[in-house]
Amino acid sequence: KCFKPIKNIFFRPDNSVEIITKNINYFNFNIKISCPLQILYKAEEYGIEPSLSRLIMNELSKGDECIDIGANYGFITMIMAKAVGIDGNVYSYESDPMIYPILLNNINDNNINNICSTENYFISNNKMNNKKTVDDLLLIKSKSIKLIKIDTDGSDYNCLLGAEKLIHRDMPIIIIEMNENAQKIYRKLCSLGYEYYYDQYYNSINLEEFPINLIASFQPLTTL
Repeated sequence: KCFKPIKNIFFRPDNSVEIITKNINYFNFNIKISCPLQILYKAEEYGIEPSLSRLIMNELSKGDECIDIGANYGFITMIMAKAVGIDGNVYSYESDPMIYPILLNNINDNNINNICSTENYFISNNKMNNKKTVDDLLLIKSKSIKLIKIDTDGSDYNCLLGAEKLIHRDMPIIIIEMNENAQKIYRKLCSLGYEYYYDQYYNSINLEEFPINLIASFQPLTTL
């Protein structure tokens, strides 16, 4: 019983997550965000994936195209949109049906729906059920993808397999989560021609112990 007041801060009586909406300053951008309270607190105090966000802002330029697979509440999507500007395109995908409407609201509330194309798809390497591949969705639609971020909590390798044609065409920087199938992901990236690998701080990596987020590039990357 003593934990009930704390629990009620984060959950409604039906145990669904309480969503808070607030205007915050995020990496010098004023944004309106809706998300659970604990995520909002982290965003205000520390940022969501702060080093990754800085890397994305460093590598993207006005007019670029990029992909956010596993967009969640849209923090990285919004960083991408701010970086590429009104002449750029962000293709954003979130498979969770509970989170997706909130992601849409965040896109609309920040007036970046003319930059962001958002879909409720499970991105993979096949088209069964509600699954889609990057190649099927964007090989014709996009012009030249500069950067792909993949963070799907376990399906990252399959996302990579479903984007091979686009990768061969555009040679984008890839940011990919390495919690599962790390060696398979690394071998696939090598087979696709990637030669330079970093962590999110631009440090060269130790192949015996991969970082949580691996950055792969065809060209050397340098921090500002």
